[in-house]
Amino acid sequence: MSDTSPDRASEAHSPTDPAEAASPAPSGVVRGGAAAEEDASDKEALVGTVLAERYRVERLLGTGGMGAVYRAEHVHMRKAVAVKVLHREMTYLPEVVARFEREAVAAARIEHPHVAAATDFGQLEDGAFYLVLEFVEGKSLRDAIKEQGRLPVPLALHVTRQIADALSAAHASDVVHRDLKPDNIMLIEREGDENYVKVLDFGIAKVSTGDASQQLTQLGSVFGTPEYMSPEQATGTPVDSRADIYTLGILAYEMLGGHTPFDDDDLVVVLTRQMTMDPPPLPPDVPAPVSELVFRMLAKDPDARPQTAGDVVAWIDGLFGNPAALSPTPSPASVGTPSPASVDRGVQFNDTVLSMQRPPMVAEATSLPGSALRTAKSPLAPLFEKVPALARTVDLGGQRVPIWGIALAGLIAAAGAFVLIVVLAVASRGGSTPSQTASGVKEPAPDLAPVIKAAETGDRQALAQLQARPETERTAREWRAIGRGLSVIGHVGPSLSAYDKALGLDPALAKDRGIVRDVRKAAETSAQAERALDLAVQALGATGADLVYDVYLDTRGSKGNPEINKLAKTRLEGGVLRSKASPALLVALDLAKAKGCGAYKPILERAATDADARSLSKLKSLSARRGCGFLGLSDCFSCLRGSADLSTAIKHAESTPAPSFP
Repeated sequence: MSDTSPDRASEAHSPTDPAEAASPAPSGVVRGGAAAEEDASDKEALVGTVLAERYRVERLLGTGGMGAVYRAEHVHMRKAVAVKVLHREMTYLPEVVARFEREAVAAARIEHPHVAAATDFGQLEDGAFYLVLEFVEGKSLRDAIKEQGRLPVPLALHVTRQIADALSAAHASDVVHRDLKPDNIMLIEREGDENYVKVLDFGIAKVSTGDASQQLTQLGSVFGTPEYMSPEQATGTPVDSRADIYTLGILAYEMLGGHTPFDDDDLVVVLTRQMTMDPPPLPPDVPAPVSELVFRMLAKDPDARPQTAGDVVAWIDGLFGNPAALSPTPSPASVGTPSPASVDRGVQFNDTVLSMQRPPMVAEATSLPGSALRTAKSPLAPLFEKVPALARTVDLGGQRVPIWGIALAGLIAAAGAFVLIVVLAVASRGGSTPSQTASGVKEPAPDLAPVIKAAETGDRQALAQLQARPETERTAREWRAIGRGLSVIGHVGPSLSAYDKALGLDPALAKDRGIVRDVRKAAETSAQAERALDLAVQALGATGADLVYDVYLDTRGSKGNPEINKLAKTRLEGGVLRSKASPALLVALDLAKAKGCGAYKPILERAATDADARSLSKLKSLSARRGCGFLGLSDCFSCLRGSADLSTAIKHAESTPAPSFP
């Protein structure tokens, strides 16, 4: 059943998402004729009443398969709100109620200016559930695209950035939207911006908490809208936040191109294309760096997309920071970045483009129009439909699609993916690839050198170019440059992640002063201290152990940071750090733990050859010949006097400086 949402040119908030609109009514409920008129009358009857003793209903905005949405006013605060009320008959369907509750949990968990906030949730006296949301006046992105056909590039990027910013907050709260589409994106006027974004409708969001994270299966196991669905959603496999990145790519493509990349009247064709087909090129007046971002988001493999919504924000900031990147004149693709449309438009490796024809198997899988697919499948349909499990249908975007259709799309996707892998493997042999040193560590291609150098300074465009390259192709030097650049612009967490990748590829970078300096600096911040200390222990070897000890010393006392000090102390007491610590650090640690004269003797033997300035204070304290016995007149460490180890250790410590971390 289709959703009957009102035109949102002046009022926002859809009464239901497509999955809700397609939800089956309970047995005995009829949604047509006189019954439908009676339903509408019931909904209008709420106008003028006060719900939950505090929301005065002003008017009905729209109704759908699962509920109705009203504009209301909080009677005490005099504030306009949108109130979603679940149809009473729907309260008998546990999964519908769970979905409604999921929207409440998701929207309430996210506090962000670009997300329509949920402020209340409850149940009315008649048993119907209600959800109170921020009231948003504006027009949907769908309407904006209809009005303009294609949005100007700066406006499309402006909208995309705001959506990505909202997604970043949602993902940080362990919420994956899973149903982004133009209808769920509202453009309002705020702070002088006529295209200020509000993201709506978290009704099918994946929320990682308790029961809310469980799949809702009885209303169909595939969630989302086919035109905006990621390949992993289309195949019914588990999704993470990168599914939203893909969908954001679809939205960006539609804003720039005026239509979705895989549009077709047949939903099975749409699903097949989502899983197997590279998107057609955007119009030639879309700048190449902008197209590159869109196609990166549309990568079939989640690992090849920008890994976080924050990465997309940074990429767009880099584009805005470089006017040449937004020039309408097409420019060369990003340095060293493979073209994402590897089948239809050739595979680009650095400056080498290998012209390839699309393999027949892929062509057949990806370019069938809806009528052709219907013709091709008709001989098999009767056979499939005799198997009850395959004949069952699920809801996709408000339409019923047979399970066998989705299964067929999956088989086509698997075949296409296999051919694509073979083609890429063959093509990669002819392109320029990173060189490899005698130690086995790959070096980046020479043409990446200027990009790496610029990225290290924090240049956002250069960072975006390196981050656009598939992670599997990035060398240790590229990861190091990304880490350095992100540290320069204050993105400490992502910087540590990049350094971790660099050190994994080239352990010799543990001696890199730049990495050590940035990790030490990160350890001073409460938000990233634990992560930085762990990276130091696990990947920086003896230098990392010294770094942790330095943090411990600096955070002691009343002017220190007790939380960070505790984190450092815990790691100093761990066996992993001791296994990597230098002899000098082990002397300092053991001297600090020793109790009693006899415990110091074996340590002094090592200190005579290994101690540095970090042990000097403790060693000198052992020279004192008073402090014990009656009136403190006796020598506490008399057992140490028969050897020259103590004096030798002091001299060695005085002449050996401690490691420094500027």
